[in-house]
Amino acid sequence: MLDLTSLVSLFVLGTIGWVTYKEPQIEWRKKYGDIIKYYEFFNQPALLISDTSIIQEITSSNTYDYIKPPNFVTDLFAFVGNGLAFSEGDIHKKQRKMMNPAFTHSNIKSMIPSFTRMASLLINLIEDKVNSGESNIALAPYISKATLDIIGLVGFNYEFNSLSSPNDLANAYSSIVSSLTPLRYMIGRLASYFPLIRKAEFDDLKGADLLSVLININKTFSIEERMTDDELKNQIMTFLLAGHETTSITTSWALYLLAQHPHVQDLLREELVKAFPDKSNFNPTFDEINSLELLNCVTKEVLRLHPPVGLIRRTNLKDKVFGNYLIPKNTQITLSILALHKSPEIWGPTAAEFDPKRWLNPELTKNVSNISYLPFNTGARGCIGNKLALNEIKVILGILVRNFVFQTIEGTHIERKSFTSAKPTSDIELTITKVES
Repeated sequence: MLDLTSLVSLFVLGTIGWVTYKEPQIEWRKKYGDIIKYYEFFNQPALLISDTSIIQEITSSNTYDYIKPPNFVTDLFAFVGNGLAFSEGDIHKKQRKMMNPAFTHSNIKSMIPSFTRMASLLINLIEDKVNSGESNIALAPYISKATLDIIGLVGFNYEFNSLSSPNDLANAYSSIVSSLTPLRYMIGRLASYFPLIRKAEFDDLKGADLLSVLININKTFSIEERMTDDELKNQIMTFLLAGHETTSITTSWALYLLAQHPHVQDLLREELVKAFPDKSNFNPTFDEINSLELLNCVTKEVLRLHPPVGLIRRTNLKDKVFGNYLIPKNTQITLSILALHKSPEIWGPTAAEFDPKRWLNPELTKNVSNISYLPFNTGARGCIGNKLALNEIKVILGILVRNFVFQTIEGTHIERKSFTSAKPTSDIELTITKVES
């Protein structure tokens, strides 16, 4: 059975695929190389790819020659509808073109105060727990609430208030994510809560939130070219899923890795204290949060070791030649992102280790590109909200480390739940103490 976090990983970032094993691809790559033929369900031949030139062909050079495997789409389409996550060809191009203006640099910059406001509420909640005597805390549920509140603000100019007092919309979303009912039957229920959808036919929307921008852009197209109401509703789920679970899981992994490496955590805190001497006045601008060198390195390294998706599935629409190999059309092709991210040939002998300072090594980074490092995929099918996610992670992680010390609990060992999803095998529980100054 697919859980919702896996659906986020699989669909929102342009990725399809489901495996029950964890990380055999890394061992296969070591043993057999960058192009591997193997057999999938029902003995169907398939390819496992970690060759960067082929990855470039599939993700960037000829993206639309490759689609999500129809057999998976047929079975799972009901969960998200024909929004940006699932659309192909001209429909995807149209949706992407319409949605790009919502994710401009200036729009992302304007979101930073919303990130900070909700992250500050998260700090208050954790501080109350520590003050009441709690020390071992599973943070993921609270980070998840914060990221839901953030996407409510920047996505829809809507207050979920899930950190304080969840309202009807927050409860509706919780009902959907915990339901086994296909999401297409639930999206209408969720979308009906947004006044924006009801006003869209009549008013010009003034907000800079993602949905307002999208609706206003949609109106500039001819009626024939516009997104339908159903497509707009499907984008709501895309915004919610991409902007919520993925970010909260990445932040949780970051805290766990920093707890495992206290020296790195101390260095990061030193950087944050220097930038924000008064922890009660943590209110960074876009430029300030992105100028923090070690915070940037930590974020990149967490996404290298725990990318939101570990593999990308595609099927070629026409015959292709990869090197000396003829690949007949309709071949199942898997791009092994996690194997690529842990390749010693790219990242050196410590490829499997958490080492944020590797990103300060020019000899290493000169060989890293958006083809060898792609936590959000790349090209036309890459995650449209990757810059939003990166800045949200940095703000939340920054304010957490500035305010608290995180330590592992003896005997705790957490791994990825599967090769496909970054979701951990169990809740990440850490010992938390306050930073006093």
